[in-house]
Amino acid sequence: MTDAHSPVLDPRLLAATQGLALTARRLVAGALAGLHASRRPGLAREFSQYRAYQPGDEPRHLDWKLFARSDRYFLRESEVDTRVAVSLVLDATASMQHTGEAVGSPRKFDLARSLAAALALLAENQGDTATLHVVADGGVSSVLTGGRRQPFRQIVHALAKLDPAGRWPAESTCLTHALRRAELAGTTAGPGTTARVTVVLTDGHEPGGEIRAALAPLRARQHELLFFHFVARDEREFPWRGPVRFEEWETGRTLEADATALRAAYLAAEQRERAAWARAWDDDRFDYLALMTDEPLERGLRSYLRRRAGR
Repeated sequence: MTDAHSPVLDPRLLAATQGLALTARRLVAGALAGLHASRRPGLAREFSQYRAYQPGDEPRHLDWKLFARSDRYFLRESEVDTRVAVSLVLDATASMQHTGEAVGSPRKFDLARSLAAALALLAENQGDTATLHVVADGGVSSVLTGGRRQPFRQIVHALAKLDPAGRWPAESTCLTHALRRAELAGTTAGPGTTARVTVVLTDGHEPGGEIRAALAPLRARQHELLFFHFVARDEREFPWRGPVRFEEWETGRTLEADATALRAAYLAAEQRERAAWARAWDDDRFDYLALMTDEPLERGLRSYLRRRAGR
């Protein structure tokens, strides 16, 4: 059993983390089905549907009676074992230290790593593999779980040691290379692997477009990308008035301005930025979810899982 006093599962967030796992179990047959079942149905007790044979499918799942009638190869979807490789990409850069204006508000980073831990638990319950990739200090470090289907304890242990620092790497291929190394090491693949899901937990802060550049190569590699965007209430509402000195977390740049005069322009820019993340690549392999840091994590995830499970 993982230590309840771990900073990843700290008492303030432990109930929410446990709630996410329990909610997912109730919502779907297997915890991560809500995250990936919409693409390729897996093993089931009842027939689902036929689909055409694809290179790499196991011949033992072919429906030979249908082949005799049609002279074409088909598989019964209910007989296809589905295994998903889950990659958790955690933004641990300096801007994730942001807490919002409310007294006692958690850091974005603490919420993000608690959600990463919950998703690792969901992957374990589903029997899927999971790896953790941490973006911080201008680079990407990975926690490879050896392809084991019990990654939760190892990932939580690594999450507990982290503290946000630095910024996203300027080299746009760092994340792609980290994911590729995990695949080559055999930690996110194996017999029956049919899909790859990359979950990005971030505040979306990128002084020079670094996050978009890092994620763009994943499109060509056919990853399904889930983008969990942590947003603080003060970022959404800009509550400041009068002369204010702003400091950019990751570059140290400062701006002194009349917040009252700046408010309208800031809110318009923030709305455009949020809309741009939501539009993202505008295809069915990208999913966006904004998570307000002053609202219960399980509320947003529950709604999201229901929406995906209903597709």
